[in-house]
Amino acid sequence: MPLCGGKHLVLRFNYRPDIDAMRGIAVLAVFIYHLNEAWLPGGFTGVDVFFVISGYVVTGSLLGHQGEGPWQQLAGFYVRRIRRLLPNLLASVGVTSLGIALLVPPSETRSLFVDAVKALYGWSNNRFAAKATDYFGLDSNLNPLSHTWSLGVEEQFYLIFPLLLLLIGVGRRRALPILLGLSLASLGLSLWWTQEAPILAFFLMPSRFWELSAGAVLLLAQLKGFGGHLNRLWLRLGGYGLMLLALLKTSSLQWFPAPGALVAVLATLLLLQAGYGATSERFLPWRGLERFLVACGLISYSLYLWHWPVLTFLRWTYGIDRFWLYSLAIGLSFGLAWLAYVLVEQPVRRRPLSAPLQWGLSLAAIAVTWTGIDALAHPYRGKFFLGSGVDPVPKLEKIAEHRPVIVGTDISDASCSVANWLPYNIKNRTDFSRCSKAGRAGAGEIFLLGDSHAHHLLPMLDQVTNKTGQSISFTFKSSCLISPDITVSFDNKPYEPCRSFAAGEIDRAIQRLKPNDIVLVSTWLNKQLADIDGRGRPNDFPVYVNGKRLTPAQVRSAYIASSRRIAKQLAAKGIQLVLVLDIPTLAREPVVCEAWGKLLANREGGTFCSPTAAITAEMQTTLRNTLAQVAKGLPNVHIFDPTDQLLFAGRVQHRRPDGTLQYADSHHLSYSGSKGLAEGFQRFLNSQGLTGGNTR
Repeated sequence: MPLCGGKHLVLRFNYRPDIDAMRGIAVLAVFIYHLNEAWLPGGFTGVDVFFVISGYVVTGSLLGHQGEGPWQQLAGFYVRRIRRLLPNLLASVGVTSLGIALLVPPSETRSLFVDAVKALYGWSNNRFAAKATDYFGLDSNLNPLSHTWSLGVEEQFYLIFPLLLLLIGVGRRRALPILLGLSLASLGLSLWWTQEAPILAFFLMPSRFWELSAGAVLLLAQLKGFGGHLNRLWLRLGGYGLMLLALLKTSSLQWFPAPGALVAVLATLLLLQAGYGATSERFLPWRGLERFLVACGLISYSLYLWHWPVLTFLRWTYGIDRFWLYSLAIGLSFGLAWLAYVLVEQPVRRRPLSAPLQWGLSLAAIAVTWTGIDALAHPYRGKFFLGSGVDPVPKLEKIAEHRPVIVGTDISDASCSVANWLPYNIKNRTDFSRCSKAGRAGAGEIFLLGDSHAHHLLPMLDQVTNKTGQSISFTFKSSCLISPDITVSFDNKPYEPCRSFAAGEIDRAIQRLKPNDIVLVSTWLNKQLADIDGRGRPNDFPVYVNGKRLTPAQVRSAYIASSRRIAKQLAAKGIQLVLVLDIPTLAREPVVCEAWGKLLANREGGTFCSPTAAITAEMQTTLRNTLAQVAKGLPNVHIFDPTDQLLFAGRVQHRRPDGTLQYADSHHLSYSGSKGLAEGFQRFLNSQGLTGGNTR
């Protein structure tokens, strides 16, 4: 297969059925995993198989044109990639956007249309990283475009890799060591990001570069004579074994992409080496199975593009939990993939146009598709495009929509929040002359402090203080843990302004509050302190002390120590500290509960939104024990636990049995849900002797 000519490495890259068979395995593995992850727990590593194959094949394509000038090589490569990838991508994204407009509730469509636009020019992976999307979570499973992240990784690789090869000079002796060094650097970055920023490690191209370049390194090594003495049978058997191990045993709980992808990458490299130069050998001893895999490999790109929107739209409408629904999903996925392959992908590839014309048509097609998506996203697009139903959370139930939250005041998220990334100082802090509610003289003050989990308590606090006569002051900072000693994460980086906010507001409270006034602290503790999330998976939220990332247990220890110091500072001034035990977390957003609720109510007793009782109990018990340690021996510390008011038969519900909405999203109370806690909170204040006013 390889030819050496002059100072260039020139490669005649003959068709290899074994590569298409591997593509078939990869796309089927991903498809099966997406149908039901329990059927093939490591099926998502099929994407890693694709990455290695792509690096290998693209390098072969580039080497096949080494005899051309640099500009011709680059222009020709990009034109071939556009012709190969763009038509089917545009068709898929366009049809999917139409499906979003028709089938997804309108409250969810705005973000999805933005995802669609990002997918048009290969930016999906960066978009999902910026949104802190959990690929294995519900937000991804209900996004019909979340699978385009891998296309973004590949397209960004295709953009820079030809330039890299030209820069290092493929025909030179140094090329292979340089590329190998870059691959190892990428692997190192992946390992580091996996520890510090796992979402970035999963989605971003620099931490995936090593997988794509692994295929390139193998091909360059083969051209240098590597592997000629190795036994093909043993290579193939080793590749089969590792592939099975990757697909059956790799867990989504593993840190990813490293070490979780290593087995799949190694398996693919072994199989690529086993098939190198073996023109007469078969990939599998079973001809029928091999032909099926090759056929799936030929439509693998199309099947990858089209299967995921089919699955997500079924989830939004009928669900996928019965035999006939699984059959429908398989039939629609393969049918649409084959039609797109025959009617879109192949005609474009078989009828190449001149480069200028192809560039022009490509830009025009992107512009037209983009315009169409914007038209579908327009709020006045007409009654035909209204999704599958109204938003189950009306604006009146969304506390953030209330401006103000408390009538007769300026209290709202806009007036009382402190800018996320600006330093905390006298110019960048809440003005309590605006963010307060007056009370009865001598009744004392409740100072509500925290993040959005403090903000959603305002309706409750308003109702209670109407009876107790206490005044309210309020400030919050998004996603902020109230501790001057602990640094949480926000926007995928350490959130240092949160610490200065916590320290500054505690100091200000000590200066301005009177004896027996109350500091009421509420934050998203289930995100910041828990061992698991609402799906029962390990909590990987990054939290730091002095630059060192902590385990959840270490975070809780640091939080206990920090909160006790705050409590003692407040006690010296006679100020009471009330810590709110975070509300239980839902497993799914209410909009999803409403979309699927009728289908699953009979089988799940109307608890489709709920984690299992055991998961909720574990999360709430962890917080309860932590706050109890804070309060131990400190008479000015009181714990308000709203958990029991939100549970029914041990499970948290987005609606009460009478239909009243409790939650606005998976971890924020609705307006009605917040007011529903008022009676319990007033009983708590009375029982703790916290309604007697201050001693001015």
